[in-house]
Amino acid sequence: MTTSSFGRRVRAALLAAALAAGVSPAFAQAPEAAAPAADQLNAAREVIELSGAANSLKDIVPIFFDEAKQTFSRTRPEIAKDLDEALKAIAPEFEQRRDQLMTDIALVYAQRFSAQELAEIKAFYQTPTGKKLVENLPAILQASYQQTQIWSQKMSQDIVSRLRAEMKKRGHEI
Repeated sequence: MTTSSFGRRVRAALLAAALAAGVSPAFAQAPEAAAPAADQLNAAREVIELSGAANSLKDIVPIFFDEAKQTFSRTRPEIAKDLDEALKAIAPEFEQRRDQLMTDIALVYAQRFSAQELAEIKAFYQTPTGKKLVENLPAILQASYQQTQIWSQKMSQDIVSRLRAEMKKRGHEI
């Protein structure tokens, strides 16, 4: 895996988590008050699971492990077997960090949505439409990413072309 594909996968996972929150039927402002109750955090975690955002993060630790292994294997291919064993040994520690990330994300949801709103969001994700959204979201995100890349490239080319034309009018060749 290249560094750019690694970055894309991480960004895609994080984007999925962010979009899963944004497509819900109820929105609220983030309160600046006290920490949410345990039941509100649990409801937020359920929303994350039902939205598919948790699935998008399930491979995040292996992605980091693969990247680390490739980094070390490039210069020291003879240690590949020991790297695999070392990664297995430290995996539980880093899986706990992924679990902590899920808890941190649940806190973000719980700070922005009341218990009632979380229940409404959860109910939405349990409907046929909510399930269809979760099922189709990875393909939607991929297609959206591709369209954004195409649009960005065209936009950049068009700006450079127009800027050259405008600068030529002003006596400058760029």
